[in-house]
Amino acid sequence: MILERIDVIPIRAPRKEAVRSGLNAGDPVSASEFGIVRLVASGGIEGLGEISITFPRIGHTLCHAARTMIAPALEGRDALDAPKILVEIDRILAGELSAPYLRSAFEMALLDLAGRHYGIPLYQMLGGRMRERAPLAWGIYQKAPEEMAQDAAVARAQGYHAIKLKVGRRLEDDLAAVKAVTAAAGPDVPLRLDANGAWHSVAQAAAAIEAFAKAAPIAWVEQPLPRRNLEGLRLLRQRTGVPLMADESLHSLRDAYELARAEAVDVFNVYVSEAGGIQPAAHIFALAAALDIPCILGSQAEMGVATAACAHLAVALPNLPHAIETFGPLRYTRDIVAQAVPIADGYLAPPEGPGLGVSLDWNAVEEMRVS
Repeated sequence: MILERIDVIPIRAPRKEAVRSGLNAGDPVSASEFGIVRLVASGGIEGLGEISITFPRIGHTLCHAARTMIAPALEGRDALDAPKILVEIDRILAGELSAPYLRSAFEMALLDLAGRHYGIPLYQMLGGRMRERAPLAWGIYQKAPEEMAQDAAVARAQGYHAIKLKVGRRLEDDLAAVKAVTAAAGPDVPLRLDANGAWHSVAQAAAAIEAFAKAAPIAWVEQPLPRRNLEGLRLLRQRTGVPLMADESLHSLRDAYELARAEAVDVFNVYVSEAGGIQPAAHIFALAAALDIPCILGSQAEMGVATAACAHLAVALPNLPHAIETFGPLRYTRDIVAQAVPIADGYLAPPEGPGLGVSLDWNAVEEMRVS
C-alpha cells in the first residue's frame, strides 16, 4: 500500500451567512478558506482529509505547507503505517502553531484510506459504535435580536437539542438577544452562550454572566476570558456559579490537563482539527471522563469530509452527554462531497461505507478551488 500521490487542494467555500462573534464583530467571515488532502495509494485506493480552520482564515494558506513540507516526506511510504507517518509529520511541524490542523487532515486521510483498504467504517476502527447518531445543537451568530429569535424558532422546529448564541458585544445587545431567543425557543431548549474570549477581566465577565443568568436559564458560558487566563476562569467559575466551558483554551491533551488541574471550567469543547486529529480528540474525551468533566464535540464549521470524521468519532465515543455542534456543511451554499453527510431531525450520523464513507464532488471542488 505505497503512497503514490498526494494532492492538496485549497478551496474557498462561500457561506450562507457571515460569521460574527466576539472575536470578529467588525470583520465577518463570508467564506471559509480550507484545504482538501487526497492520498492515493497503490491499487488506486484513496483517502480524504480536510484542513479546517475558520479563524484567522488561513486554512487555504496551510495548503502550501502541506504540499511543500509534508507531501514530499510521505510519498513512497506504506499508507498503512499511520503511526509512523504521523510521528514524521509531528517532527516536520514541531513548534508550528498550525501543526494540529495539518496533522488532523493527514490523520483523517490515512484513517479513511485504511478503512477503505480493510472494508470497514471508521467508527469500527475507533472501537465500534456506541450509538446510531449524535444529537446536535444549533449555533446562531451575532445579529439583530429579532433575527436571532427567528433562527431559534426554526432550530426548535427542526429538532435541534440546544441553541448556542454568540455573545461578547454590548451587554444591552446581548441581553436583548438572550431574552428574544429564550422566548422563541422556549425554556426546555438549553441555551449556550459563547463569548469567544471577548471579556478581558473577571469583573466584566462576571457582570455579564450574572445579568444573563437573571434573564434566562443558561446551560453554560463558553470561553468568557482569553485563552491563557486560567486563573481568571477559575475565579469566575467560583464567583458566578454558572458553568463555564473551555474552547479556545483547549486544543491539546496538555491543555486539558492544565484546565483540569486549575479547576478552571466545568465542560470541555473538543475539536478534531484543534486536537490534531480524531484519535487525539478521543484521548481528551478519555482524560475528561476519568476526571468527570463532560465534553462535547465542537466545530470549525467543517465541510463534508471533516464532518464525516466527526460523525464517526461521535458515534464511537463511550461518553457523549450533551448535544454536539458539528453541523458545518449546513453553513455553506454548497458542499465538497458527492453525498451529503446525514444531518436530519437534529441529529448527525456517519455516512455508510468503508472509511469516512464520502467521496468528492469534483464539480464543487473545481468551483471552489483557489489557485
